[in-house]
Amino acid sequence: MNNNLIESKKLASLSNAIEQKTLTLVLLAAGKSSRFNGIKLAQPITNLNTENVLVEQPLLLHSLDKLNYLAGYLTSRNIISNVVVILGNHHDTLSKLLPSSTAYMINEKSADGLSTSVKLGVEAALSANADGLLLTLADHIGVTYQDYINLADLWITQQSNVGASYQNQLGVPAIFNSEQFEALTYLKGDQGAKPVLQQLANTDRLTCLDLPNAIIDIDTQDDLLQWQQQLKNQFK
Repeated sequence: MNNNLIESKKLASLSNAIEQKTLTLVLLAAGKSSRFNGIKLAQPITNLNTENVLVEQPLLLHSLDKLNYLAGYLTSRNIISNVVVILGNHHDTLSKLLPSSTAYMINEKSADGLSTSVKLGVEAALSANADGLLLTLADHIGVTYQDYINLADLWITQQSNVGASYQNQLGVPAIFNSEQFEALTYLKGDQGAKPVLQQLANTDRLTCLDLPNAIIDIDTQDDLLQWQQQLKNQFK
């Protein structure tokens, strides 16, 4: 083989190694489900899978499937990723639902609010030496597989923090560059990532993705019934 060609391939391989990034995907699932009157993430719920087929499984697993699908997509884009589930109040029940290969952390301080789970997510990203951290909520049933792909594509192409925008507000799912990890650890009580997203937007360091689906979540039994009825009407 031509020596110049060999050197060219070596340089290309080295360049890819240098440019390859790592993204930690964190599913926040430590809530109390106080408004649901039960363990909502363990509830069987019908939703579309990657093949656009309706599947019934616990809400937690629907959300996990979406992040695992995203992880596979990221691999195709030369991005290293790891998926971590943050459990809390109902970890005894929910941990048994997870596939044995799923990495999870138990938030012993979950009663102190959402910020404590976000901090564990940052810990997971730091442990993986990640360049970015995706935060999302396990009860955001409306967020689709394609929504997560679009979010990741923006992070890859824009090389900036990316947040969902819906009903004139910013929120998760969102991807934060490593420079923002420290800011996320300053959150208090039941604060999610919105204060950090707003600060980034105010200083032109946030790329927004219009994501109307993100407004659809499961908080109550009525929310669950409405979601199921909506799907039935859609597939009549």
